[in-house]
Amino acid sequence: MSAPAESLTPLAESMALEAQAASLRAARDRLRDVANAIQQDIETIKRAHLPALRDALAACAQAETDLRQTVEASPAELWRRTRTRLVHGIRVGWTKSRGKVEWDDEAKVIERIRRLLPAEQAALLIRVREAVHKPAVYDLTAGDLKRLGIRIEDDCDVVVVKDVAGELDRMLERLLADLSEEAAA
Repeated sequence: MSAPAESLTPLAESMALEAQAASLRAARDRLRDVANAIQQDIETIKRAHLPALRDALAACAQAETDLRQTVEASPAELWRRTRTRLVHGIRVGWTKSRGKVEWDDEAKVIERIRRLLPAEQAALLIRVREAVHKPAVYDLTAGDLKRLGIRIEDDCDVVVVKDVAGELDRMLERLLADLSEEAAA
């Protein structure tokens, strides 16, 4: 409907507003119905494919377990030159785990951070409650860690098996999250 003419009476304007609001309400109801129909179709498709998805997920989990066990059992000289390999789009081999940061005297580490690092970096590393912020410490260089009296423990080699085209994993995570929410409801 076009804009109301300037000569409309207040009653006519009110009726035109009511008619336009009714038209918008009908359009929005139709939009909601179409969106609900799409969502119902999606849910039907999900339910139809859920058994196959579960089987495929179990097969992937078993294949990954088998591959991890093979890497763990392989001789060390196989990984001396290159610690990881890309085989059929899967990164396989060994990588350094992040480990965990440790220190003996937190007060001394805080004092060293304040004394040895720039104020902006110290603000990121030290919490207001005067504690070293461990996640930020991981970004420090080995030299900085040593100067501050921080050591890395449990940083051992761990097996890495990762599909470099991770879009499938993200899609599956979203799909499984949706299915988990439905199961919980």
